[in-house]
Amino acid sequence: MTIIQNSAKCTACGEEIVSTHRHDFNAHYCKVQPTPGTKWVEVGDKHVLVESGETTYRFAVDGGTAYIRRVGSGYEDTSYIIRT
Repeated sequence: MTIIQNSAKCTACGEEIVSTHRHDFNAHYCKVQPTPGTKWVEVGDKHVLVESGETTYRFAVDGGTAYIRRVGSGYEDTSYIIRT
């Protein structure tokens, strides 16, 4: 298998994210459907998970032409691969 282009397109806004080389981790922060972030907050002697109001990435593309890795959701894979 030879990876020609490692990419994915957002299903909400249509923006395409490309990873061009190994360990090239590119994240997509969608403006159409932003993903609210969460974080751990200390309340007394406990930690609770709360929504922070910050926007986090919707999905990410990694690997370039060495490997294909995706993190998150809401994407369509648009990679070009030659299977040998």
